[in-house]
Amino acid sequence: MRRASKWCATTCCAATTSPTSRPSGCASCRNNLSFPLRRPRHTMFRLSTSSAFHARRLAAVLLLAGGSAAGLRAQGVVVQGRVVDERQQPVPFVSVALPDGSRGTATNEVGEFRLRLATPAPEIVVFGVGYQRTTAPVPAGNQPLTVRLPTSVVALPEVRVSSQQHAAALVQRAYAKLLRHQADAYYGKGFYRQKTSQNQQYREFFDAFADIRFTPQKIDGWDLGEARFAYTPGGVDFTNFSAITRLLPLFQTATEPPGRVMLPLSPAGLKALTFKLESYLTEQGRELAVVSFAPPAGTPDAATGRLYIDPSTAALHRLALELPARSMFNVGETKGSGVSYEGATLRLTTDLVPVADSLTRLASKRAELDMHFMVREAFPEDVHVSSYFLVYQLTPKLPNQPYAAMSPQTNDLQQIRKRRYNPQFWRDNEIIRASPVEERVVRDFEGRKVFGRL
Repeated sequence: MRRASKWCATTCCAATTSPTSRPSGCASCRNNLSFPLRRPRHTMFRLSTSSAFHARRLAAVLLLAGGSAAGLRAQGVVVQGRVVDERQQPVPFVSVALPDGSRGTATNEVGEFRLRLATPAPEIVVFGVGYQRTTAPVPAGNQPLTVRLPTSVVALPEVRVSSQQHAAALVQRAYAKLLRHQADAYYGKGFYRQKTSQNQQYREFFDAFADIRFTPQKIDGWDLGEARFAYTPGGVDFTNFSAITRLLPLFQTATEPPGRVMLPLSPAGLKALTFKLESYLTEQGRELAVVSFAPPAGTPDAATGRLYIDPSTAALHRLALELPARSMFNVGETKGSGVSYEGATLRLTTDLVPVADSLTRLASKRAELDMHFMVREAFPEDVHVSSYFLVYQLTPKLPNQPYAAMSPQTNDLQQIRKRRYNPQFWRDNEIIRASPVEERVVRDFEGRKVFGRL
């Protein structure tokens, strides 16, 4: 069996604190992960390369907790089914909602959905970037339905105007619009799911409800409700991966200190990045311009990706980022560990939906992190972390909710340990339908008899 000493890694996520501050829990740690905000450091995950790191029969631990429950109760009507495209392929991560947008859900990785409602509804709408908005009647008797979601028409831009000039001007308009509305505040209920697999075996599973306050720039209030956290000791433990969802802003202003990584919607990004108009997506008379962005050669500390902008209103509908791992991660090898860090890739997609007149607001965030290690120069260890956050309901400002800002140092696991577990809640409420893989993961943890232990 391969053996090595314990490792730990930390994350830098920018709010206050000094760049020289160290996280607690590892006095000798030199490793860090930094977000493109400002520059403090806090522990995000720990990598243990003891023999348990490679063992495949690990003792499982599950922490389940309850709080305000984000106001959910078992609902009387369930609308469920699947969403497919023209080729009958499942469509993941698209919105399924009531026509007025008061309540909704999203499809899982295999296009399945389950929407719980207090009263029957005659129809639902299904929509997502790159697809035609589709209305589907709700069948009687809770029968499952299949919604066919056509893809948007893709058109290449005309050559009359320089695609770079036009793209840069469009991004400037979108950025200016976000700045004008940066103080707009929304309140709602969110659901967060996180999974970690190591060499294709799941090691962590985290579900959480939260009452949130958010602006066009970021989520600035997060009151944790019902939550559960299952994990197997050893390996890489992502105990506050939700910081990526909670703290990474959509854009940066001129009054904020520059971040470690250059974002497209920032003063520095607008000046340095190259923007290119790739195509137009057309559905029901509305166009979305797809604008790619990339840094010039020799600028490693910058994001690449795409912006999806309505050219008629300058409203942003999606921001897809690939963040530079070498700038965000510095997982140096601990002496004698026998483990070398080979690289990492972080992808973050933020989707926004129309609200009010020609505006958009946060709908969901999806993050994927791939990390690669080499043990004893011979054995690869691949770690994949994915998370999905959904604003499933807008609410008024709730009188008894503080909407407190969670600091970069907040540890998801420690927060859950403070709460009591309510098993009935998880039986009665499901915001995002578990995929077959997720159901198997949950059954696996149940088979180890750890659910409800606390």
